[in-house]
Amino acid sequence: MNRFFLSFLVFLVFVSESLFVNFIAVQPLLRQWVISPRFVMIVLIFMTVYLSRKQGMMYGAIFGMLYDVAFTDVLGVYMFSLPAICYFISQIMKVLQNNVIVVSLAAVLGVAILEFYIYGINLLVHVTTMPLNEFLTLRLYPTLVLSIIFCLLFSYLLKKRFQKLSLQYTDDRL
Repeated sequence: MNRFFLSFLVFLVFVSESLFVNFIAVQPLLRQWVISPRFVMIVLIFMTVYLSRKQGMMYGAIFGMLYDVAFTDVLGVYMFSLPAICYFISQIMKVLQNNVIVVSLAAVLGVAILEFYIYGINLLVHVTTMPLNEFLTLRLYPTLVLSIIFCLLFSYLLKKRFQKLSLQYTDDRL
């Protein structure tokens, strides 16, 4: 039941990103920016830190593949980057404390890394011609602000839920 809940949670967040883009990001006030909700990336980082690095990377590969199939022209970009960023953040968190503020900052860092990586790949294969300063002001900064808002709203709930699941998984293994 808990494993089904975990899959359902990440899928629900994945769908909510699309709904956010379709209904909120197209509002006249927000049309001047390219806001990319990275809610799945944030949830995956919380999952990696509080639950299991292996599960975070596995879900990252699965949902990265879904991103590639549903939203991108270049296949494999998200499927590689989501687990790689989860691994990178898990290595950073070995040195840092696991409190919710530090994990939220690490999640925002992960979103920034993902955005720069996607921008670099798109620039490399000539999918975009957006200059760096335009990318920063029109896409990166609004995306980071949205990620910070998402972390402020949901980080404590994610932490508690993943810690509870972690305890249940360890109890099941015993």
